[in-house]
Amino acid sequence: MIRQAVVMVMLAAAGAVTASESDGPMPVENDDAAARAAQQATQALAQQLDVAAETLKIESTQPHTWSDSSMGCGTPGTMAMQVITDGYIVTLSAADRRYRVHVSGSTAIVCSKPLLQREAKRPMTNARGLDLMIAKARTDLIQRVGADPEKIRLLGTQPQRWDDNGLGCPRTDEEIRAQPVNGYRLTFSYRSRVYTYHTDMNDVRACPPIEKD
Repeated sequence: MIRQAVVMVMLAAAGAVTASESDGPMPVENDDAAARAAQQATQALAQQLDVAAETLKIESTQPHTWSDSSMGCGTPGTMAMQVITDGYIVTLSAADRRYRVHVSGSTAIVCSKPLLQREAKRPMTNARGLDLMIAKARTDLIQRVGADPEKIRLLGTQPQRWDDNGLGCPRTDEEIRAQPVNGYRLTFSYRSRVYTYHTDMNDVRACPPIEKD
């Protein structure tokens, strides 16, 4: 009888644990950080525009890494520390205009001039192809340095034009043909180190070549 009672208590405890686990996943730390960044951005923009925070709409919150302390909002003639800075780009809208606020830690900077909604929604040229090239570059970086995919940060993409098909970093024994080639320069960070890739929207190559530590 006692043994039966003990078994029933153990089953009840197991049921309690199961019920607790079925309530849903625990909050993700990154989600909490993004929510805090969105709140900071809203307060900063509301203060700058002198409006109530409730009148602002959060459109997106994206993690980002900048290569210096200006967080991508530097102005000509100002100095910034060359240090990898992690944070979020928060896009908000007020009336018919959109704003971009860069947030890192306790700092929130209203970074861009307001854009008309119709201008801001203009689609990017070759965006789908560029996403594919970014994915290929990430895969190459993972294979070369054993990088953790979750910790690779895209710092930026910049349109580029080269004088030949070597894309500024010709491969050994590659046949070089002199001709204008349009593409992008992709910049990533991983463990405080910056990696650059060049792409003509067909090929992706590390430039300079990545050497193992």
